[in-house]
Amino acid sequence: MDFFGMGLSEILVIMMLALILFGPGKLPEIAQGIGRAVREFRAATRELTSEFEQAFREVQESTAEVTTSVLAVQEETRAALGEAAATTQDIARLVTADQAPAPVTAPAQTAVSAAVSQPATGASVAPVPATALAANGRREPSKDDPLADLDGLDALLDGREAVDATGHWER
Repeated sequence: MDFFGMGLSEILVIMMLALILFGPGKLPEIAQGIGRAVREFRAATRELTSEFEQAFREVQESTAEVTTSVLAVQEETRAALGEAAATTQDIARLVTADQAPAPVTAPAQTAVSAAVSQPATGASVAPVPATALAANGRREPSKDDPLADLDGLDALLDGREAVDATGHWER
């Protein structure tokens, strides 16, 4: 029999020494004190264990709440990202549709010099290419002339004549 790393003979020697040192009258009191100390130690151990388990449960509950919050934020973020992606795709489709070349309905003319009369001030004006005129008679922006639709605004601001919707100069 091995008790705390001591054999039976070693335990008997310790008991004999305790009997000789304390005497037969004191041994029950000493045993009672040792028993009480062991019980108090076990109670303190149980109390510490229960406090530790309670703290651990609280940490688990807090972790579960944080995890739930993180998952909710993650779902909201994914939804917002999906909406942003859909909106971006819609806008990209609209921009692509706006930049598509217009269908050709009439043969292109090289210049519309006959349709443009000279201004009354006598300044020379370059002819307006027919390809630059839109269906409403106004010049439309292109890669070569991105500000073509602002020609009338420049003339108006300078107090000069401007080309009307039909391509004629007016004051």
